[in-house]
Amino acid sequence: MRLYMRKSHITLRAMAISACLLGSACATVDMSDMASAKSLNVDNTTDVNVVERAAAKLYSVFTNRGFVAKDSRNKMRSAALTLLKGLENKPLNEDVDYAHSVSTLDALEADIDLARGYVDQTRQAAEIYLAMAPGETSLRKELVSLEKSLIASHEAQETFSKALSLKNQPADNAEFLQFSASVDFLRQATDAFGDRVRSDAMESGEDAIG
Repeated sequence: MRLYMRKSHITLRAMAISACLLGSACATVDMSDMASAKSLNVDNTTDVNVVERAAAKLYSVFTNRGFVAKDSRNKMRSAALTLLKGLENKPLNEDVDYAHSVSTLDALEADIDLARGYVDQTRQAAEIYLAMAPGETSLRKELVSLEKSLIASHEAQETFSKALSLKNQPADNAEFLQFSASVDFLRQATDAFGDRVRSDAMESGEDAIG
């Protein structure tokens, strides 16, 4: 009976997370409407939870668009391919410098808004998953994925800042400030996962990450 109740709880938890992330009431952006997300043909049978999947989508879009530093793109692309089976493995142009190549301010602001959508979705997935994860659930994999997402987001922040500067735009650009706020919220969600992992490690006598 106890095992049945535990399985039911996990099933309901998974349904709730999926419904909230995919429903218009919770998701910040509808990823199906984004051209960049059309190539993310996720195999629903893969053993990847919502946090890892959201993080992998962020890696993929940020690398494809050139939002992250050149030396980070292959690493993040590899992480995305590992987590998202069926992801189109398009070659990356390592020579692309986004800050110099983005054509107009409107295009830049649209990209900043696009990136913010993926950051927000990753943060939402993390918050919901952490709130509903049973105490005995290990969150180490999710923490690693979130830390990589946070690194990518900070690199995108630097890229967008450079691009705005090259277009003689002020640092208090509205879209950029909103993106920066979203990155900060993602950092808070990542910190919460880190606190949980360290607390669990202390209780079990294991080594924590970081």
